[in-house]
Amino acid sequence: MPNTTQNHIPTIVYVEDNAGDAILLEEALRERNHAAQLVVIDQGDKALHYFKMKETARDLPPPHCILLDAHLPLVTGGQLLRFLRASRVYDDTPVYLFAPERDYADIRQTGLVSKESFITKATNWDGMLQLADLLMSSAHAKDQQTPASATDSRPEVHAEGVLRRHDTKEERRRVEAGPGEPT
Repeated sequence: MPNTTQNHIPTIVYVEDNAGDAILLEEALRERNHAAQLVVIDQGDKALHYFKMKETARDLPPPHCILLDAHLPLVTGGQLLRFLRASRVYDDTPVYLFAPERDYADIRQTGLVSKESFITKATNWDGMLQLADLLMSSAHAKDQQTPASATDSRPEVHAEGVLRRHDTKEERRRVEAGPGEPT
């Protein structure tokens, strides 16, 4: 599919049933001076309909980046992730899911998603600012048609700090202790 998104404001789709989280992300994008169109969809079934419509609309490019809450009414974030990764239209679209990677071992084994797709939901303002930066880095990498990371071919930029999933107790202790501090 040709890149028809260059020189346009990046579109980020956020599927989230908590309006407060969506407002915080919008404010974080604004605080960081990131020019982006944030499309918030509050239910999984509505998001699935949106993604299916985008899939068939040949003259409309897919979003630059997609962020999914794992726990959504009717259609879950995991179901949306499976749909997105099964569609060729979204092959190069970064998709992030607020969920532990281990909850999606079946889809990880298919090779359709990177472990970088699984991130931790921000619990403070600094985390929201990091999330805004991560999403924009992903959107810009897609817009520029450049690899998001030198270490794998998936379109997701590798999360750092509090956003990076830490699914073992040892990993969580290491992050909570901070750099250079013994665990």
